[in-house]
Amino acid sequence: MMQLDVMAPSLDSLPKVFALSDLKQLLPGEGEQALDVTLRWLEAGVIRQVAPERPVFFRVVLGDPLSEAEVLQALMRTFPSAIVVGGSALWRQGLSTREDNVLECAVVESDVRCNLSQVSLCCRPAGWWSVIREVGGLSAQGCHGAAMLNPEVAVADAAAFRDVWMPDRDDIHWDRLSTAQLSHATQAMLPLRPHR
Repeated sequence: MMQLDVMAPSLDSLPKVFALSDLKQLLPGEGEQALDVTLRWLEAGVIRQVAPERPVFFRVVLGDPLSEAEVLQALMRTFPSAIVVGGSALWRQGLSTREDNVLECAVVESDVRCNLSQVSLCCRPAGWWSVIREVGGLSAQGCHGAAMLNPEVAVADAAAFRDVWMPDRDDIHWDRLSTAQLSHATQAMLPLRPHR
């Protein structure tokens, strides 16, 4: 049976998604105690790390999975560059009749390993963000505080990189997309396309 330090805070005193720094604030003294407590919780299976080498965790509660807002909070704390892309961006903006099975997000970090089963991460080159800004590619509505591509740029990005889920052509409301904006975004993405 696992013995926790009497001085250690209870797991319930932390939010469902937390960082090692959050735990350090609850513990007096050096950060070593926070690390020890975190390692014990990981071994006990009551928390999981969002991604390897990243000090962000989420509580594992049977029958109570993370909500989409909590998933995005965990992603943004782990991968600050995370942005909702592909069919996920289209569905959340009402431009698709098909809902995604997993949340499609792009990051500029090269290591896209993630322990959130509700998420599929893909990597984008550093210059991608400049192109997104240049074409005004972010949606004004966002997604639980996370950035999200506007529909035209989501389509152009998916066509350029081909590594995200997109609904079938018949499931997209093309009449609500700006042809001029889609064309501009498609041209801007051309130099970033991976060579096949």
